[in-house]
Amino acid sequence: MSDEGFFREVSEELRQDRLKSIWTRFGTVIIAGIVVVIVGTASYVGYQRYAVAQANSSGDRYLAAQDLVAQGDVEGAIAAFENLAADGWGAYPELARLSIANAHAADGRFDEAIAAYADVASDGSVPEALREMADLRAAYLLVDHGTLAEVRARAERLTGDDNPLRYAARDAIGLAAWKAGEVETARDLYQSIVDAGDAPGGITQRASLILGLMTAGSDGAGAVSAPAEPAAPAPAEDAAATPDQSATPAPVAPPASDAGAAADAALPEGAIAEPAAPNAADPVAAPSGDGTTTEPTPAPAADTPDTAPDASRTGAPATPDADQTSAPAN
Repeated sequence: MSDEGFFREVSEELRQDRLKSIWTRFGTVIIAGIVVVIVGTASYVGYQRYAVAQANSSGDRYLAAQDLVAQGDVEGAIAAFENLAADGWGAYPELARLSIANAHAADGRFDEAIAAYADVASDGSVPEALREMADLRAAYLLVDHGTLAEVRARAERLTGDDNPLRYAARDAIGLAAWKAGEVETARDLYQSIVDAGDAPGGITQRASLILGLMTAGSDGAGAVSAPAEPAAPAPAEDAAATPDQSATPAPVAPPASDAGAAADAALPEGAIAEPAAPNAADPVAAPSGDGTTTEPTPAPAADTPDTAPDASRTGAPATPDADQTSAPAN
């Protein structure tokens, strides 16, 4: 055996002895580490599968409770949400608490809804996004069922320029301010929403609409307060020249004995009365053609027929010509 082969065999034996000593000292640790890694990996995978299964189950329960709300069974939905809040998985317990408040609001129990939103918003264990959403929804309810101060207490902290809910919070405060009569405050809030340019489309449209209503309301108030312009009076000549026939009362028919005077009274001013027919029994003076009156000439009694009708009884006297004399016809 050469020296080279001898040295090779010695080196191999030394290497094996070194590996045996390392295994003797650290073999148990190495095996334990391998087991830990395997068990840890298996546990993690198993937990992930369990978590997914539990989350799916909680999601199914949450959707079932939402279906109860849609069907009108609010009490059953609230009970289901309460059970889910007690033993749900993941974020579903917090969502269930928020949905309890929503169910109260849908059923018209606004005080209970506002209290439930406040309970979620004041719980530090709830994620911040859900707490802010609870405050915002409570603020919208308080617009109709609270005061401006209460709305501000819920939504004021959400109006910062770095908050994603800032435009909705300004919208809620603007509505409450407009309802409370603080029109300028509401106008400034809605104008800031319109001028921002990055607000959600629905909120921007509502802000523009409300600004238009405010402007129209202020313009309408000025138009109503303006006095009506009086109508110009009609000229005197036109009023005199055109008498109102509908305003002239109809003359009352006089007795037969005063027929001449009543006829004169019924004629318009300035008109010449047409002479009435003379009465054979009671002759009167008849005007002549030149405007002078002549004494009537009584007719002989023997020549007056007995059957001559009395003009005062018939009521339909014949109208004599103005150029004829006042002597009655036989």
